[in-house]
Amino acid sequence: MIIGYQPGTGPLHRAHPLTTLTIAGTVAALAFVLPGPVGPAVLVLAVVLTAVFEKVPRILRVALIIAAPFWVFAALLHGVIAQDPTRAVTLSARITAMIVVFLVVLASVHPARLVDALVARRIPFELAYLLSATLQAVPRLRARAREIIAAQRCRGLRVRGPFARRIGVVIPLALPLILGALAEVDERAIALEARGAASPSRRTPLNPPVDSTVDRLTRWSLGVALVVALAIRVLA
Repeated sequence: MIIGYQPGTGPLHRAHPLTTLTIAGTVAALAFVLPGPVGPAVLVLAVVLTAVFEKVPRILRVALIIAAPFWVFAALLHGVIAQDPTRAVTLSARITAMIVVFLVVLASVHPARLVDALVARRIPFELAYLLSATLQAVPRLRARAREIIAAQRCRGLRVRGPFARRIGVVIPLALPLILGALAEVDERAIALEARGAASPSRRTPLNPPVDSTVDRLTRWSLGVALVVALAIRVLA
């Protein structure tokens, strides 16, 4: 299961990071603005095709695993208890669309480019770094967890087998993961302080992403589309 930035040459990889974030926010908003079940279902199809064009199809498997519990909950709550399968499909499609689009963004936006793009827009470096660190949190924890599992297996810890055995190895695996994460927080804080992250002076990115005319038109078009869809939904 792969979560995090994946190198590629798709349109979202080449686009300005703010354009990609705008697409994600617009899809998330349209998932609730468009009437169901057709509107959310179309969004799901669109984001799935986007994942395919971006050459990150493994994201779909991750999205399926994450969204499956919500499908079950919606089917039980609205399909079985409330006897409203249309509502169940609509809710499931909305959640799936948001999960897929944000995973695609996570896979296609490089954290360094995102920080440079935000700093170039005069957004405080602290906020830009916080957003970038949030996007990298899950991939870093997964990578560290794999390293810990490999190290513990080299020391003779058996992580496979019956369920009771797997429960017993949680502490030898979780404790180093938590302690390592806390140590990394201190290291990052010291590194940021050494680089003057708290300085009030304005930062200038060395090589900020190019904000092309196509990117700007895309963002404005998405904003207009969202306003139109919201107006139609309110007036309908």
